[in-house]
Amino acid sequence: MTKLIAILLLFTTNVYADRITEMFPMEECQYRARLAAGASWLRIQKKADSCETLKIFWHGDETEYELSYVKEWMCKGFELNLDPIKTGDLIYINCMKLVK
Repeated sequence: MTKLIAILLLFTTNVYADRITEMFPMEECQYRARLAAGASWLRIQKKADSCETLKIFWHGDETEYELSYVKEWMCKGFELNLDPIKTGDLIYINCMKLVK
């Protein structure tokens, strides 16, 4: 009986885990690069004037960590002021250096 309760608790705690902490390191680096490149593209297209005015469409089930993570990496990409490909490459390469 106690094993059953432990298994149920294990499954219910994973339901509330955020998607970022469940990513493998390479996936997380790709995600950071995509967020930064997207924000860089929005800057070039003049869809936002500052990092604070970036429009982010949320699903509604994000954790606080996910919200702050996405905002952080989009702001970094926005502030680099490079073209989107260079921004994504730079973020990805720097992230992968930390993984190794």
